[in-house]
Amino acid sequence: MSAPKDCPTPRRTEPSAIRAAVWSDEQGYRLLFDAHPQPMWVLEQTSKRILAANAAAVARYGYSHEEFLQLNIRDIRLAPQSQSQAGEEPEREPVGIGGQRSTKREQHRLKDGSLIDVDVSFSDLDYEGRAVSLVVANEVTAHVALQRHVEHALREMGTARELLDHVINRVGDAIFALDREMRFTYLNAPAVSLLQRDRAEQLIGRYIWDEYELEQAQAFHQAYDRALRSQQAQVFEAFYAPWNKWFEGRVFPSPEGISIFCNDITERKAFERRLLDRERDFRLLAEQTPAMIYRASLEPPYRTLYVSPSIRILGYTVSEWMADPLMWTKALHPDDCERAVAALSDEYVDGIDHQIQYRLRDAQGNWRHFRDRSCRIDPADGSPAYVQGIALDVTDLVESEQALRESEASLRRSEQRYRLAAASGQVWDWDMLSDRLSFSDDFWRQLGFEPFSALDYRSSRLAAMIHPEDLVRHHHAMHRHLKNREPFDLEIRICDAWGEWRWMHVRGLAEWSDAGRAVYMAGTTVDITPRKRAEAALRESEAYRRRLFEQLADGVLLIDSGNRILDANPQAMTMLGYASESLLNLPLQALLADQQSTVPPDTLKTQPFDTGPLAEWNVVRRDGTVVPVEVSTRALDSTRCIAVLRDITDRRAAQTALITHQFELSELNQRLMQQERITTQRLAQALHDNLGQSLAVARLNLDTLLIMAGETLPPVLAEQCQHLSGVLAQAVRDVRKVLADLRPPLLEEQGLAAALDNEIRGALSASGPDVLLEVVDGLYRQRWPSDVEYSAFMVAREAVANARLHAHASLIRVVLEGDANRLNVHVVDDGVGIAPNMQLGRPGHLGIVGMRERAISIGARCSITAETGGGTRVSLSWKAPGP
Repeated sequence: MSAPKDCPTPRRTEPSAIRAAVWSDEQGYRLLFDAHPQPMWVLEQTSKRILAANAAAVARYGYSHEEFLQLNIRDIRLAPQSQSQAGEEPEREPVGIGGQRSTKREQHRLKDGSLIDVDVSFSDLDYEGRAVSLVVANEVTAHVALQRHVEHALREMGTARELLDHVINRVGDAIFALDREMRFTYLNAPAVSLLQRDRAEQLIGRYIWDEYELEQAQAFHQAYDRALRSQQAQVFEAFYAPWNKWFEGRVFPSPEGISIFCNDITERKAFERRLLDRERDFRLLAEQTPAMIYRASLEPPYRTLYVSPSIRILGYTVSEWMADPLMWTKALHPDDCERAVAALSDEYVDGIDHQIQYRLRDAQGNWRHFRDRSCRIDPADGSPAYVQGIALDVTDLVESEQALRESEASLRRSEQRYRLAAASGQVWDWDMLSDRLSFSDDFWRQLGFEPFSALDYRSSRLAAMIHPEDLVRHHHAMHRHLKNREPFDLEIRICDAWGEWRWMHVRGLAEWSDAGRAVYMAGTTVDITPRKRAEAALRESEAYRRRLFEQLADGVLLIDSGNRILDANPQAMTMLGYASESLLNLPLQALLADQQSTVPPDTLKTQPFDTGPLAEWNVVRRDGTVVPVEVSTRALDSTRCIAVLRDITDRRAAQTALITHQFELSELNQRLMQQERITTQRLAQALHDNLGQSLAVARLNLDTLLIMAGETLPPVLAEQCQHLSGVLAQAVRDVRKVLADLRPPLLEEQGLAAALDNEIRGALSASGPDVLLEVVDGLYRQRWPSDVEYSAFMVAREAVANARLHAHASLIRVVLEGDANRLNVHVVDDGVGIAPNMQLGRPGHLGIVGMRERAISIGARCSITAETGGGTRVSLSWKAPGP
């Protein structure tokens, strides 16, 4: 807005002029300075001292006026962290236009030590010949605190949203959901990857068997169908040939569809196949080995648990030998029985590998000699330890040795021992009088040395080659042999030429003089390094299996036939909140919250490696909390089974959230359909009562005017009136046509059959295929709920319109079937049919989708299929809900 012409143009006063005027008037400056509501003070720029402060500054900072004038700006201003560490004063801000400095934010310290946030602005002034700054402090402590709270709340909200977005994607299983029409309604991230898609949107709303080969997925289809029909959870394992993969599925039904938890178990299946192949190879090897392979209990009376078919050496079959578990102790020679049993009870308890020779009576009553080598096995599952061994028939060898001893009785001394030792290893002898030690050339060559002469080798040099940990045992064994004449038989490590330790089995026997002094000793050494390495590998394998049991992600329990816990891995102890000593031997029933059956009785009857039925338990932790777990059981033998527990707390929460989401979507869809119907009725009422009536009245009045005016109207005006009358008549017809689309004629007064008949009669007037209405006897006057009739009519109208536009048909049949409690509407044409990929709708077109949604809103089913002989069938099926 411009100023009046007679008003003088206002002069703009420059800030410097105003500032000069204020400072020129000392009293005015003082009044303005002291009365200002915000803290202000005058700061000398050079010394940073405060020269003056107003009442607001004194009141807010807590200092008296005299104390304030004694302060330096550094006494109240808290320097930023980076500057305080450097020990430097902040740089002065650049001066703006007219000497005004830009506002900056600082922290000030009050007299009581508390801190406040302020926005500080100051101007450069000349006060009594000194360069000073006028400082104005605007406190923003509350604003800064509020801003910090807002930023903290935003961070917390972002964290919560991130957790909510990833809660389902963090579930280990692939999860996807199908509605009752087998369309995808939800997929989590693992499911998108498992189903070989990039995004969930590529499958949402799609029919599953349009995306994947039904012929190759019959097991999946049958499991889904059983779950829908029985409304019971289904668990299955199936192979999908196009992907060459095995899958484990758990199907959980609901009234709206099914939820599937799926895992790729191809690696597990391959491992099981390899395990079975190895077991088969072991059994084949055991059956073809000429020596007897056996397994026996370590507890008296040492029952036989397994024997290989080589038992036929004794003239027995496997079934005959296993018929009596005590057959081994009964067949032992009386002279060997006590020694063999004592070796089992003593050496195996100490964990020492065992080698013994004994005699067994065969089926003909003859005694046969066996050389037995066995070791103790401690199963990783905690079951009782047992003996695994191999017994070689050495009857011929023993008889040969006996004949040799009898024929060479004269060479009883060193020559006899030398030859016997040479048959099983490298020979050594030791002349104790001269301390000369001699080894065979093979002994030195296997260690990588050139052979030593006995003249140059002493026992002290051998001691330097023995491992320090074994040297003490070697000395003690030699001392016991020479003093107590105990057998000299031990295993030691000797360093070879490459600096590696090799295991040697050393045996020897001394000769004593008549005075009882040992004068000569001879024996053998056998390189047992490969055996020791194999035994170490076996121990490592057992330790690995134990570590694998303890590090499984799921909890594992070993349960006996009396439902008592024999063993548990750390994950099970953590899940249940028990320590190992308190959990073992605890009845399984004590862990169950709802006292349901423990291990199914049929589980213990299944073959090993067969998985029992999947179940869900509610287990009680030691602190009293209840944890839902999914349980898979598997029998190990006739007395034990294992139970694998998986915590499904997160999965149950995800299922609940998914079902709630589906229910909310269904309820929202019904509300939208209801709102559409109400809106359509209101719009039709408004068109009929307002616009239609107004147009009809306008036309009647115009026609009346034409009749009354008659020939008095000018020709041009009369022609315009006639044209206007025609336009009004067309408008009335258009309104009636819109009313027919919005509110089907006769639907409310006479019902669905009459409304469809009226709709079809109107369609016959247009060019196109014939439309025929077929109504079952007794249904023409039948009425159903108003929302059911309205949805059925709109679906039939849309189906007829689609057939007329796209089917190229010659005949369209509308079939109405049912009774008071059910309604079936079929629209069948004889056109070109519909492609399978179009039965769920075309992208960008909502006709078919709208028909399905209308059916869902009234609890009905809508299907679109191709007819066998050509054409398309659109069917809507509704059934009244039960009482």
